[in-house]
Amino acid sequence: MKLSVYTLIFSERSLEESAQVIAELGYDGIEIRIHTDGVHIPIDYQPEYVRKIKKYIEDLGLEVSALASYVKLGVVEEEWVVNRKMALKVAEVAEILEAPYFRVQAAGYSSERGYEGIRKAFRKQAIDLAKELKKRALQAMPILEQHGGGCIASSAGIIIDLIRGLEPTIIGVLYDPGNAVWEGWEPPRVQVDILKEYIKHVHVKNYEHDPNNPRKYVPAPLDSGILDWREVVLLLKGIGFRGYLSIEDFRRIPPEEKAKEAIKFLKPLVK
Repeated sequence: MKLSVYTLIFSERSLEESAQVIAELGYDGIEIRIHTDGVHIPIDYQPEYVRKIKKYIEDLGLEVSALASYVKLGVVEEEWVVNRKMALKVAEVAEILEAPYFRVQAAGYSSERGYEGIRKAFRKQAIDLAKELKKRALQAMPILEQHGGGCIASSAGIIIDLIRGLEPTIIGVLYDPGNAVWEGWEPPRVQVDILKEYIKHVHVKNYEHDPNNPRKYVPAPLDSGILDWREVVLLLKGIGFRGYLSIEDFRRIPPEEKAKEAIKFLKPLVK
């Protein structure tokens, strides 16, 4: 396993400054946020800018572990027209950066559409996107993030229901057990067992109960929150996972501190 940092935690810094800090701390890779707001790469990208970023990152000795987009699958047809175009732009950026994966998310739940309606749309759109990526010879694979809130794919059980039967060569999973602490919880050993052949990338963060509200959770250090990352790393080793663990820590401390704490904690575990 290798270690990277998701640039969302450096959202107040430039991509170049973020990459330099990440490299100096000894990470193997960087997961780059791509969004219409331009942080850290705009959807309407300029190829020469992306090539410049690629060289800068390579010169620092980093790989691009993944691109984190906000493309959604399972949306209504009018929204899919927009999201499909965005997905193809993201895949083009991934091609330049030689990033193997780009994050996608699932639509949120709607009682009007119902779960089965969303599931049907998700599968249709996933197949459509895979065909178009192949047609354009774009190599990056979409990976569905385990995410609740405004996304329906909060649990491993829902994710496998969305993608079962779709080949793990056309869609993967961004496994995020930290997100499942607050919605979609299943024991990590069950999550990993359910998703094992699809897990391509992993987000690393932790939460603990909010002392002021037992129904809520607040970000916590990796080594002391609800989630036992020692167990999760062992489970990932058990399925032969050799991809990236990517830091996504929302505590209100400087991003350098988050990244420094994480590599100190994780490096002995992945060795």
